[in-house]
Amino acid sequence: MNRDLFDSMAMDTLEAMLNTRTLDELAARFHKAVSLIGDFYCVAGIIKKFQPGGLRPTTSSYPTSWTRHYMGSEYGRVDPVLRRAMTSATGFGWHACDPVKQQEKALVTDMHDFGIHDGFVVPIHGPDGSVFLVNFGQLARKMVSPRMQVVLTMLAMQYYQQYCRLTTPPEPQPPALTQRECECLSWVANGRTTVEVADRLMLNENTVKFHLKNAQRKLDCTNRVTTVLKAISLGLIVI
Repeated sequence: MNRDLFDSMAMDTLEAMLNTRTLDELAARFHKAVSLIGDFYCVAGIIKKFQPGGLRPTTSSYPTSWTRHYMGSEYGRVDPVLRRAMTSATGFGWHACDPVKQQEKALVTDMHDFGIHDGFVVPIHGPDGSVFLVNFGQLARKMVSPRMQVVLTMLAMQYYQQYCRLTTPPEPQPPALTQRECECLSWVANGRTTVEVADRLMLNENTVKFHLKNAQRKLDCTNRVTTVLKAISLGLIVI
């Protein structure tokens, strides 16, 4: 089927991925976008650098029969696509991964027998040394065109970004300090003693100590110095 890779339906589906609220909804939108772009099987997942065993999928449209065969043959341990993804900074076609070992050649033969003839991989390197990989297996007997590679890369990046948004825990909110507590900490941060802070704020010295102790407790610190530093790092006070 002749498709415009940038037609409005495909772009609308890509945009809809950014509005998903669950991983299941994201996966459904993602695979719908893939189907609009071309005839591909697709699997996305994570490769842990120091944990052998291949890809840990987050979503897949590959038939269960192929998945069972792939896992049963332990192809994840020898798959040249996964090996290249660990070192490649850009997307690449399957044809760039020449199988050299007997088991690697068996994997390629099995893929061809299954009807998968070429593919394109988008590796996204994480800060912990892991790689988030999106692997598109093409059913057509031809190489994935450069134009289609651009579209698949865009799709993979959008899926990854939304996946991270949905799986990353929200950052904890900093403890709420009262206005007086912030004022007292701000003066201490500027080198003022308790007596000087009391004079400037026209408070009793014990009241200033009370506010500083409360701030210290809320920020789970052991002394004034660490309390001030933590308050600054959290953006609760400025110098």
